[in-house]
Amino acid sequence: MSQGLSDSSCISTQSSAGNADETEKADPKGEAKAIPEPESGAGALSLAERRFQDLFESAPDGILQIDPAGRILVANRSAEQMFGYTREELFGSNVDLLVPEANRRGHAKHRREFAAAGRTRPMGLGLDLSARRKDGSTFPVEISLSPIQTEEGVHVTAVIRDVTERKLVEERVRSLQESYMTELEARQKEAERLNLLKSEFMASISHELRTPLHTIIGFTELLEEEGEGPLNEGQRRFLRHIHADSEHLLGLINDVLDLSRIEAGGLQLRTEPLILQAIAIEAADSIRPYAQSRGIKIHLGEDLNVQVFADLMRVRQILYNLLSNGAKFTGPGGSVSVDAAIEGDWVRVTVADNGIGIAAEECTRIFDKFYQVGLPPVGVREGTGLGLAICKQLVEMQRGRIWVESELGRGARFHFTLPYQQLG
Repeated sequence: MSQGLSDSSCISTQSSAGNADETEKADPKGEAKAIPEPESGAGALSLAERRFQDLFESAPDGILQIDPAGRILVANRSAEQMFGYTREELFGSNVDLLVPEANRRGHAKHRREFAAAGRTRPMGLGLDLSARRKDGSTFPVEISLSPIQTEEGVHVTAVIRDVTERKLVEERVRSLQESYMTELEARQKEAERLNLLKSEFMASISHELRTPLHTIIGFTELLEEEGEGPLNEGQRRFLRHIHADSEHLLGLINDVLDLSRIEAGGLQLRTEPLILQAIAIEAADSIRPYAQSRGIKIHLGEDLNVQVFADLMRVRQILYNLLSNGAKFTGPGGSVSVDAAIEGDWVRVTVADNGIGIAAEECTRIFDKFYQVGLPPVGVREGTGLGLAICKQLVEMQRGRIWVESELGRGARFHFTLPYQQLG
């Protein structure tokens, strides 16, 4: 078989002698049409050979057949063009001729192992393969291998695809991706650097602003005590405005300072076992005067006597911010409550109000920096929009999470979790 294939240019292309007789057959309209009779015997075999030869020669991939000794028995036109050898040069040559020199040493072993396994290896298995042209240049290929059992042993049919163009495209895409990622990383680092500088600047300027404000508040409180002599009603009113506005401004500056310290990594937590109830009472007492001035009641649930592992000052700050928001967005006669529930390894704390509520589309943005939901019942927007952003950062620093459930006109329920620690 191998000798016959070696002597021929490839696969036999001899045509059968003569044409098959044709018969006539009437169609439904009565017209006679010539219909060729099926060829039989040698004629049919020759036609099949011609068709197979045409298919074989027009295949875009190179096709070789190799005998057990590694000799090339069959090659098509694409294989000639791909490797730069004529068909006569390929026939009878060892297939190692087409293997890069660096890979030839182990190639015979690979061929034997493949023949012994007897399994087809499909193309595109992710193998990084190369082939060698007549001029010594190499190029990337994909190869499928199919074993054929013959009397002489296992012949292997190899279908070889030149993937040079695809590799070039992949390399260009990879280069563009690497360039894009490098530029993206550089821009991200620059953005982080600028953000850090901004946070450090805000922390510095906020500290400088707090110092004179503390002085103003301190002297205002001294004057309100009337230790240097009595004040008339107008003077008292002026001092109350100075005191209230200074406290308000100090609160805004503290928010900016806290967020800047968090973003700059300068805020350190001191976590310890804490009774949640005691912290809730402190936060409620701080907000109660403001709530009472607006006719709003503060309720603390009976299930707050649980222990959490957290930072005392920061938990109090979270509760104060949430209670303050609840009182701010609840009308006269409304209420704000604090409750807790143990859920596995966590304590879920809920601060709920029956105020104006939050639209569903705003619930996902409410914890963004500087984002403020619509106007409160008093019609005046207060604060910086940083309170909830700070709450989110402080909760997450303590390994918890925070979220809100609300509908317009039906109040809001803010939940956050803290690590639970059993009492005693």
